[in-house]
Amino acid sequence: MFLSALKISHFRTHKLSVINPFKKPIVIFGLNGAGKTNILEAISMLAPGRGFRRAKFSDLSRRPDLLGWKVSADLQISGTSYEVCTSWDAISTSKVTIDGKPATQSELGRLVRILWLTPQMDRIWLDGSAERRRFLDRIVSTLVMEHTENCIQYQKALKQRNKLIRDRIFDSNWYDAVEFQMASYGSAIDLARQSVLSQIMEMQKKSTSAFPAADLNLVGTTYHSAQEFKDALAASRTVDINAGRTLRGPHLSDLASIYSEKAIDAKNCSTGEQKALLISIIIATARIQLEIFNTPPILLFDEMSAHLDSQRRSLLYRELCDLGLQVFLTGTDISIFEELKTHAEFFRAQIDSNMTICTKVDDISF
Repeated sequence: MFLSALKISHFRTHKLSVINPFKKPIVIFGLNGAGKTNILEAISMLAPGRGFRRAKFSDLSRRPDLLGWKVSADLQISGTSYEVCTSWDAISTSKVTIDGKPATQSELGRLVRILWLTPQMDRIWLDGSAERRRFLDRIVSTLVMEHTENCIQYQKALKQRNKLIRDRIFDSNWYDAVEFQMASYGSAIDLARQSVLSQIMEMQKKSTSAFPAADLNLVGTTYHSAQEFKDALAASRTVDINAGRTLRGPHLSDLASIYSEKAIDAKNCSTGEQKALLISIIIATARIQLEIFNTPPILLFDEMSAHLDSQRRSLLYRELCDLGLQVFLTGTDISIFEELKTHAEFFRAQIDSNMTICTKVDDISF
């Protein structure tokens, strides 16, 4: 899986940017504010959700024009080409198309698999559980095709149940159908998360990655069957009504991580070790995809040098090149990419007339 063409229109600082990358590492360098991260964010909009910044779609539109925005790409998957497009305007709101035909977020998730690491995610082990769940579900969705749809349907049912709770409805007839849906989708979410965590740990054990292995665990009440979850929801109705919300389910689970070699909780590791653990999980996921589907995800590493010393950067470059996947890397200091000189394509991002200009650089010098 890789992008062979990318077109960004009226998206943040980009009025119109066209990039035609090869299936190799792509380095985008330039000064702060030049629009490097905006390119990666645009690519992340090709996957289900709101991109890696989780911004409002209206905030992504180039100012002061506010005409809406569009990101389209030619995606090559196992020898087949797909045209994927996502866009937004104030009239028709957001739209997704695949080969010119309207598509749902679930259909997009079954086709496009993109993983990313951003500087904001360096604090993932220290922040709240919602960010870790989001990180985990992004990984799971690249390995379990129905996971995106299960999460969407679960959230719909959860909202319906929480409305009954806020309205202080006690009649069980109102709850039975919605709890059946929650239990069906919720138990599938739990099982998928646990299965993928087991696969990642197994891959870390058998791989020769130089990045530290992590002991991963899903924290919180989990259920091994839909019936078990449904019974638990029925038994907790009164407690939930008094609390004003649903107090059990995969929407409250958390991802725990232990640095295996040192037996230290990730939240107590150094910032460099915390980032190394994230990279290890991403690399293991890519290896699993190669093993199962013979197709890796596309990786987005924004300002990847943050908290990585020169030795770990060198190890990362080596692993990315060995995997043979498409990865987009950004940075302000081009010298940190010198080891990739013969392995990567280089693009310079710069601001001209208040818009980003992205130019391929064939003769790169360090």
